[in-house]
Amino acid sequence: MPLRDVPNPARPTHRSRPLAALLALLGGVFGLHRWYLRNGLWWVYPLLSLPLIGWALRTDPWFRQPGFFLLSLIAVITMVEAIVIGLQTDARWDARHNPASGRQSANRWAPVLLAIAGLILAAMLAMSVLAIALEVWFTLRLGRS
Repeated sequence: MPLRDVPNPARPTHRSRPLAALLALLGGVFGLHRWYLRNGLWWVYPLLSLPLIGWALRTDPWFRQPGFFLLSLIAVITMVEAIVIGLQTDARWDARHNPASGRQSANRWAPVLLAIAGLILAAMLAMSVLAIALEVWFTLRLGRS
């Protein structure tokens, strides 16, 4: 085996931009993307999200509870983070997350497609939550009159 193929435990690992965007898109409310990027505050997302999930699921209908609306806000924020991760240039990504890995990123379309998916999902979630919130607000408002 050539010497260059031997794994070097002292060399930092190379962080993948498409994987970080995918984690932000699918598991962002639990802070998976921040954990993968070794961000020190990754634990804030589950600390906020898990009680909100419990608050939303405690009564029926769960999608009209304040916890659902706050959790949706966190989900939209993490989808925006997926968009930002996906649209960064390779040079900027490597300078920030892979400064000493010894490799250069050569991402093609995967991060861009994940950013597009994040934009579509964030827009759908935001419009759905807005429709539910307005329906709840008008129901309460008309119920008092």
